[in-house]
Amino acid sequence: MPLPCLLPFFTKKYAKERERELFIFSSSCSDHKKLLYEMSSSLSSSSSYHGLEHALSAKNNRRRGSSHFSRSGTLFFSAFIVAFSFGVLCCLFSFALLHQKHLVPRYTNNRNRNAARTVALRRLSKEHPESASKKKGVSAKDICLFAPSTLDRLKPVLPRLAQTWAGTASIAVLASEEEVRKEIFDASTHREFTRERLTVIAVEPLPEYESRFPVNALRNLAMSGCRTQNATYVVLHDVDFEIFPNAPSKELLEEIEEVLKPNAKHGLVLPSFTADDRYLRRVETFRKEHDFSPESLDALNSFNRKEKLIELIKEHGIVESFREKYWPVAHAATNVSKWLSIAAEKKKDGEERRPYPVGANHRRSRHPYYYEPWIIIRGDIDDMPAFDESFVTYGFNKISWIHELAADGYKLFVSLSSWMVHTNTHLNRGSQTSGEMLQRCKYTANTGKDFRISRIGHSCIPRFLKRLDCAYHFGLDRVQWPTSNDTVPELYLMDTMRNESRIACFGGCVTDQELVPKTPKLAVLQDGQVTKRVVEKPARRRREACERLHVSSSATWTL
Repeated sequence: MPLPCLLPFFTKKYAKERERELFIFSSSCSDHKKLLYEMSSSLSSSSSYHGLEHALSAKNNRRRGSSHFSRSGTLFFSAFIVAFSFGVLCCLFSFALLHQKHLVPRYTNNRNRNAARTVALRRLSKEHPESASKKKGVSAKDICLFAPSTLDRLKPVLPRLAQTWAGTASIAVLASEEEVRKEIFDASTHREFTRERLTVIAVEPLPEYESRFPVNALRNLAMSGCRTQNATYVVLHDVDFEIFPNAPSKELLEEIEEVLKPNAKHGLVLPSFTADDRYLRRVETFRKEHDFSPESLDALNSFNRKEKLIELIKEHGIVESFREKYWPVAHAATNVSKWLSIAAEKKKDGEERRPYPVGANHRRSRHPYYYEPWIIIRGDIDDMPAFDESFVTYGFNKISWIHELAADGYKLFVSLSSWMVHTNTHLNRGSQTSGEMLQRCKYTANTGKDFRISRIGHSCIPRFLKRLDCAYHFGLDRVQWPTSNDTVPELYLMDTMRNESRIACFGGCVTDQELVPKTPKLAVLQDGQVTKRVVEKPARRRREACERLHVSSSATWTL
């Protein structure tokens, strides 16, 4: 439609005084050729008498035309603005219709809407990872490491933890409230760590604990300390270890988010290493001289860098897999050789390396017996298995928890981004205990063909395995026995594990024939201040013969 045809619609105030002119003007839109033809015919047929009248009429028309031209210019400009606005509105309206029809699907229910929203978020995280991470992601404050300890072991460890761990920590210590406040909080030079990120649970040291350190009971307490801090993820830790590099690193946070989905029974294994004592002392001296600053660790260029770690293992032989010579089956399933080969390969552009699976519950795989890795799992699962508190001091305590996780259906994956190194040069309490006890077990008539079956803590193993078989239907046929390179038949070990009369050593567990000690009082301290006290209680009940030990169980020591 020609633009002049729109003018009558926007010039109502001139309608009355120029009705005839507007009518002729608007009519020209449809019949302008006809009107011009009639005007030219009338002019050609008029007589000369009318010439002068026609000239005067033309002069007046020119005068009117000039004023009409002025008014028409104003009207034209107004019409142009209105038409332009109208066109913009039409474009916006058309785009809205197109967006509604083709870009945003219609949903028949909330389930489809939520599914599409999830897909959109995934697409956003791939296209704009930096903006997606701002909206949602795992942060260091979501991760809490928990561990049992003693005062003499924890005090020299705090500077290292403050340097290499950016998350929170919950430590259960066998000491009085006054000792913890004096030795840990008042004497600490790393106030930022002890004030904001450290929780210490002081447990009254009973006389019964002098020879039987309640390691698994303290682990349950420390883990419940993480849960009271609303930590989403918990790290099974030992204060003698440190997690590298710059834990938790960005890559580790990404692995945690990928593997440990909400309500997923998954665990992330951290490969563990140990170094030569002489090398560790040199490292410790260097870090102390620089007050355990982050810059000192970077300048050291030691096992905090993956390429240096590989060099120390393969070229110098200073670092090796933890317990590789003393007790290799404990971490053999982690497959450190595979981990090192992946770490040594140069990553290609766009290549994604994901944690690899180990242990039970992967395509009919069996649980490797004696497996005891340090792992990260979700701490917000209510029915998460707890530690069996019948195991004390040394032997099978951590192994039993990993075994029960496998029975409960947990799947383990090995982290490719982070690792742990045993950096504490403190004398190992377990080594002291095991030396004399191993000699006693080794030369016992009931030992049989392999003294390993009578190791410390094994006196509780038959009942433990029977409980898992009854509670989880996780029998010995689901276990991978470490007998591939020795002469001890697998059936012999299985029979031994079922028969309590073959077990000779009782140093590592509290058997059902013994009295359970009372539950001592404890105090929870943060920044040197007591946030919770629990008075002395009667002895906790024993776990039942067919019970799934959960963190909420009354047989578990929690806050």
